Amino acid sequence: MLKKVAQLATVLVLGVACGHESAATQQIRNAASADLDCDPTLIEFVQDKPLEKRVAGCGRTLTYMHQCNAIAGGGTECSWRPVRKDSNKL
Repeated sequence: MLKKVAQLATVLVLGVACGHESAATQQIRNAASADLDCDPTLIEFVQDKPLEKRVAGCGRTLTYMHQCNAIAGGGTECSWRPVRKDSNKL
């Protein structure tokens, strides 16, 4: 429970501190922080393509791709998802 509270506090602080970042950048930074077990302020974007973002933090790297899936009743749901492969060094 305390970890979740700390994560929420971090997200709120980042929301204020990183107000100039796009929603996609904030979403990827927060996901990378959890996936890499690394403070969000240490996450760096090392490759920035329109639908692919590579981040580094705490000695590890991870690639995120923008993916959309069909949802029941029509429409799509899109999000940034980590690509699990050897070069990501997780």
